[in-house]
Amino acid sequence: MAQFMERLAVDRTLRLQQLLTGGVEELLTQANPQWMRWNPPVLEVRMVNGADRDIYLEGEGFLFIPSMFCTRAIVTDGQPVSVSYPACQDQRVRELTTPASVPGQARSPGVSTLLGRTRTTVLTAIAEHQGCSTKELAARAGIATASASEHATILREAGLIHSLRHRNSVLHSLTPLGLALLNTPEGG
Repeated sequence: MAQFMERLAVDRTLRLQQLLTGGVEELLTQANPQWMRWNPPVLEVRMVNGADRDIYLEGEGFLFIPSMFCTRAIVTDGQPVSVSYPACQDQRVRELTTPASVPGQARSPGVSTLLGRTRTTVLTAIAEHQGCSTKELAARAGIATASASEHATILREAGLIHSLRHRNSVLHSLTPLGLALLNTPEGG
């Protein structure tokens, strides 16, 4: 179950990055290109039953729902219309979650020796809560917001995390290098 939650968190972070960097167009273009196509203002969806659906997004909202269990897009009518897509189909999501880290697992003592106890705690908190803000990170790590910001800056400069600014918040997520470091076996 923890692996599913981690993959959904990484998928959410990736979709947020797409939305922030390329807007709705990038998000809809890249979420499920095999089964969905964005042809503004229409989201064209190929469904499991073979019936294609065109969703006209002319100012109307819809729910965009990642699913660990569907392999294609699923559209359900309602107010608003819901579109489920397979989470973790994107190569970047697979890179960020392989090998899967288990939240709360004991980290190799070498990681703490390398990074220091507080910075290891910050990196672990980001791994367990992908897409958390600096304020959330500070609360999860039990440190001041300014200290969390400083540690995140150092981790980002080392290539262990990505940080994205969204309005007045900065959202942090693990990079494949950061995940690999946390998943280093003891003595490895």
